[in-house]
Amino acid sequence: MTSAFALAAVIALGSLQQTTAASPPQDKAAVSTLRGTVVDSKTGKPVEHARVVLVELGHPVITGADGRFEFKDIAARVYTLNVSLIGYSFVARAVTLVAGVPLELTVPLAEGTGSYQETVTVSASSAPPPELGVSSQATLGSAALQALRGIAADDPMRALQALPGVATGNDFQAQFSMRGFAFQNVGLVMDGTATPLLLHQIQGEKDTGSVAMVNSDVLSQATLFAGPHPLKDGDWLGSSLSFEMREGSRDRTAVRVAVSGTSASAVVEGPLGRSKKGSWLVSIRKSYIDWLISKIEPDVDGTIGFSDAQGKFAYDLTSHQHIEVSFVAGDAHYDQPTAVTANTLRRATSRGGVLSVAWRYAGSAWIVSQRASYVPSNFLDTGAVGQVQGHGDAPALLYRADAARQINRAWTAEFGGSTQAQRQELALRNFATVGGKPVERFVVAGTLRTTTSDAWGQVVGRVKHGGFALGARVENDTFTARTMAAPWLLFEWHASRFIFRAGAGSSHQFPSLEIQATSPAHIGPEGARSLDAGVEHAIGRGVSWLVNGWTRANTDIIRSTGEERLLNGKRVPASVFPQFRGSLDGPSQGVDVMVSRKSPTGVTGWIAYTYAHTKFHDTVSGENFDGDFDQRHTLNMFVEARLSYRMAVNARWRYGSNFPLVGYFTGTIDQLKLGSVRNQVRLPPYSRLDVRANRTFTFDKRRLTLFIEVMNVLNHSNLSKFSGSINPVTLAATGWTQDLIPRVPSAGILIEF
Repeated sequence: MTSAFALAAVIALGSLQQTTAASPPQDKAAVSTLRGTVVDSKTGKPVEHARVVLVELGHPVITGADGRFEFKDIAARVYTLNVSLIGYSFVARAVTLVAGVPLELTVPLAEGTGSYQETVTVSASSAPPPELGVSSQATLGSAALQALRGIAADDPMRALQALPGVATGNDFQAQFSMRGFAFQNVGLVMDGTATPLLLHQIQGEKDTGSVAMVNSDVLSQATLFAGPHPLKDGDWLGSSLSFEMREGSRDRTAVRVAVSGTSASAVVEGPLGRSKKGSWLVSIRKSYIDWLISKIEPDVDGTIGFSDAQGKFAYDLTSHQHIEVSFVAGDAHYDQPTAVTANTLRRATSRGGVLSVAWRYAGSAWIVSQRASYVPSNFLDTGAVGQVQGHGDAPALLYRADAARQINRAWTAEFGGSTQAQRQELALRNFATVGGKPVERFVVAGTLRTTTSDAWGQVVGRVKHGGFALGARVENDTFTARTMAAPWLLFEWHASRFIFRAGAGSSHQFPSLEIQATSPAHIGPEGARSLDAGVEHAIGRGVSWLVNGWTRANTDIIRSTGEERLLNGKRVPASVFPQFRGSLDGPSQGVDVMVSRKSPTGVTGWIAYTYAHTKFHDTVSGENFDGDFDQRHTLNMFVEARLSYRMAVNARWRYGSNFPLVGYFTGTIDQLKLGSVRNQVRLPPYSRLDVRANRTFTFDKRRLTLFIEVMNVLNHSNLSKFSGSINPVTLAATGWTQDLIPRVPSAGILIEF
């Protein structure tokens, strides 16, 4: 259906194309020459293979290695200049030629969905330089997010699943794991505001799937850290994931409309004021996968749908002061029409978002920023006859201030602090069927509050061949009445084409109020101490390799304690509601190996292998078992080739030896029974190869991009964990795995004008 719609759109837009070339005028005094250079808006480097056309003439030229283009002896008048290159934003701007006066232009192209700007911001590379001494850092710009996100899901979180060291084994989930940590241990940050609520997911129903609450088209980049790194945004046990929303266009009003097999979205942006000192950007996105499934497969039970919106308003008060207002808001719903039992979910809704106001001052020596944010979240779960099975409300208010001082060429001081007030109102109910009606049997309800306050600082010293960073973060939580310190030390040295990096640090994470609300006793913070060391070598022509080893000591890690199990040969049923305790200690070790190529032309991408092992000892029960997200072998590969200015192809392969089937099981996946040892049975290896082709069609004042993708090309049978049942007599465990996506083709279109 989507492919047919894309073809119809191509034909419709093609009928509008103007291809009649104007003949050069005979009067030489009335002509002029237009020449210029197409450059990357971030690096300032020439862009090769870009298509440049004056709409009124209809004669395109393709830029060479120097990015140059030229139109000689053309009539002096106003023209529409179009510049198009797949992987970059579409440029359409007016140029005025004066008779006898040649015009020289520099046209900056922004990668991905970045907006056109008249000025060129020159930096060393298309991505920001890595934090000094951090051996595990990856940044995806707008173009990479577009290439990796997937057509069907349109999810920037899924783009990150292809990065080196990232482990995932569920096609329906946006969450991922790194170095044996759960996704709840990954810190999520949107434009400097830390929040775990950037996902469309149904609370209390973990098997319904999830999607990031962010449209990839509004992001300028995403950065993922693992191992020791500066804890500027917050303190988490695992990785830090930071999204940055781009500003809108300050040149003209622009519109982007995208349609895929599961959702549709629109992005509208433009300048603020006549002086164009600011910009605005608004995006809306709507999923129709639930409606589509109900029409195609009426017997399918349990579908999730969502809608969301994002926006940013930015303005330069002066040459040194800048203000921003940004927001993210989302709504998800889940419907299961055949729900009949007392505790089966019939309908669920979940809402959340972020509203943020920021001010920044940038001077010759100081950079100072302040940000105030409101983070709301609520959910409602109802049963077969409308009985409320669970509801919650979790608003948070946050204020943050940061500063950086350039002391001299070698030394920089950075510091900041924040405070956050949180409230968690939660009620969970369990029912029994009496007389054909649900009757409340158990309930957990209450309201918890906490305030966290923190301060951080670091000094960075840079010398000719490297440098170091020394810093610490101190955080206090009023609910647990604990104050924790997390120091870090990072070192980097460059020798010839080699870069040596090493880092040591500790991290802590206070449990969420939701976990505290369902636990029989207050839980203290989790902790980890990490050590990384790695070497990177640039071979040449954009090719480099990297080897990084790491080890980590984990303490007081939270685990679920209400799982069904065998104890001394007798069946112990699961707890009515989830229960937790922080009783796990144990080590994690691993090594990352990667070969990559970064180049504006030709083949780019990476292939990365990670070996990792995480094991735990329960200090209360005395148990020993592998971690819930222990995946020994992970292989991630991404390769992309730009075949011309209008066509690109890429392939993404993810392989993992897979995680344990979390819980107390014995036997095999096909013959599973309740057991007495935790995480003893593992899911079969996960393997998925996706291929994709992008083709642009450029018209007078618009550009259409057609996307075609095949997911799981090899049709590998993958399984993930699901919620099953235990036969109380035979102890047979059934329904504890689910089939994942088979081979599925999909298509989508993007229209820019």
